[in-house]
Amino acid sequence: MSTGHLPVPQAGGADRRRVALLLETADVLAERAARTADAAQAQVLLRRSAQRRAQAARLASAGPPPPGGRAGAGAPPAAGSSASG
Repeated sequence: MSTGHLPVPQAGGADRRRVALLLETADVLAERAARTADAAQAQVLLRRSAQRRAQAARLASAGPPPPGGRAGAGAPPAAGSSASG
């Protein structure tokens, strides 16, 4: 029940697998929504399906991660900030 294709991310295979998993999950949620007789549950399932598709689209369009891992990982705190609060 796929409704569209997203660009394949240029980053590593882990990102492609994550996009695929999100899209497959979105399809399953939409199928469950179509099968249920409960309108409230169908609405929730469709909303969750749309959220998964949006998350997959963001991930697919994000591009490759910066060298050394995820953005902000291991970065020093900003000047004037305190980790202790």
